[in-house]
Amino acid sequence: MKGQNLIIGLLAGVIFIVGCLWFLQNYELKEIDSYTGYRGEASSNDLFAARLFLKRMGIPASREDGLTKLPDTETVIVLDTGRYTMSPEKIQKLLAWVAAGGHLVTRARVDYATEEEAKAAEADTQSTKTEQRDLLQQALQVEIGEHQLLTDDQLPFTLQLPQQPHALKLEIDYFNELVTKNPAAQAYQAAQKNFLLQIPHGQGLISLAASLEFAENHQIDTAQHAEFFWWLLHSHSPQFKQVWLVNHDTLPGLSTLLRHYAWPVLLSSALLLVAIFWALMPRFGAFIPEPAPERRRILEHIKASGQFMWQRQAQGQTQLLEATRYAIRQAARTRIPGWQWLDAQQQTEQLAHYLQLKPEYAASLHPLLTAPKLSEADFIRLVQLANSLRKTL
Repeated sequence: MKGQNLIIGLLAGVIFIVGCLWFLQNYELKEIDSYTGYRGEASSNDLFAARLFLKRMGIPASREDGLTKLPDTETVIVLDTGRYTMSPEKIQKLLAWVAAGGHLVTRARVDYATEEEAKAAEADTQSTKTEQRDLLQQALQVEIGEHQLLTDDQLPFTLQLPQQPHALKLEIDYFNELVTKNPAAQAYQAAQKNFLLQIPHGQGLISLAASLEFAENHQIDTAQHAEFFWWLLHSHSPQFKQVWLVNHDTLPGLSTLLRHYAWPVLLSSALLLVAIFWALMPRFGAFIPEPAPERRRILEHIKASGQFMWQRQAQGQTQLLEATRYAIRQAARTRIPGWQWLDAQQQTEQLAHYLQLKPEYAASLHPLLTAPKLSEADFIRLVQLANSLRKTL
C-alpha cells in the first residue's frame, strides 16, 4: 500500500515538472503599451495639456468653463467651444470686451444642414454646404466654406504670423475653409484655403481658426503646434498677463431663456394674475344688504303636496277623494242629526238642505259624493263643499 502511494506521488511530480518546462518554452513575460485614453481632468477638458504647457512657459492659465464673466483686457481668452448656448447678449458683451482691447482666440462653428436644407442647397449652386447660425461669425462676416481633406503631400503645411521669426509646421488634415468678405481680415492659408483669420475689432483682435486641434490634448505635441499656439497668444499684445481657457459652454440663465423662448407664457401668466387679484381685491363702499330669508306658508306646502299627489302618484287621486269625502261625512255627522242612519240618497238631500244649495247645484251633489273618479274641476267643487260645511255652525 505504501509503495503504491509512493509511485503515484512520483508520477504526479513528473507530470508537474514536464508541464512547467512546456509552459516556459512556449510563453514568456513581455511588457506592451496599450492606449487607455485620457484620465482625470484630461478626459473632459481638451485644453488640459495646453494649460500645463502655458504654466511651464511661465504664463498664468486657468480653466474658465461657461465664461460666466469677462476678465480685464490684459487677458487672452481661448474659446474652444461651438458657442451653441451663448445668448445674443453674451455675444455682444464679448465683442464689446474685444473692442476695449481684449484678444479672443476661438474656432469656427460648423452647423451641418438637415436633409431638407441640403436638398435646397443642392438646387442653389451659389449656397454654401453649411448653414450659418453662429452670431459671432455673422458679426465678423465670416461663412463656412467647403471642407478640406489634405493629403500626405500637403502635410505638414506652414503658417507664419507677423511676429514669428520663421514659419511653423502644422499637421491638421481636415478643416472647413473660412470665407469672409471683411476687408480688415488677415487670412492665413493652408493648401491655398483660409485656415486662420485675424480680424481687428475696435482696439482688440479676434483670431478665428478653422480648428483649434493644434492646441488640444491629442495634437499639441505634434509637429510645431505648441510653439504656434504660443505665438498665436502673443500676436496681439506680447505683454498680456494671463490666459483663460474655455472648453465647455454653459446654458444661459433661466431669466434669459424665459425672456427669449417663453415670453408669451410669461405675458399670459401676468395678465391672469392681474385678473385674479382684481377679482379678489376688496371693493370700497357700503356692503349690499343680504335679503331676509323667506319662509313659505303652510298653505303653499299643502297646495304643492296636493298637486303632486293628484298628477304624479298612481293612487293619489283616489286618496285625495276618499280623504275629502271622509272629512265631509265627519263634519255632517256632527251637524246633521241622525246622519249615520240615512242612506246615500237621503244624506245627499239632507246635506243640500243644510247648506241651502240651489236646486241646480243640489242635483250634482250626489255624483260628487259617490263617483269613483272626478275631474279636476269637480274635485275643486268637492273641496269647496267640504270647506263650506266646515265653516257652518
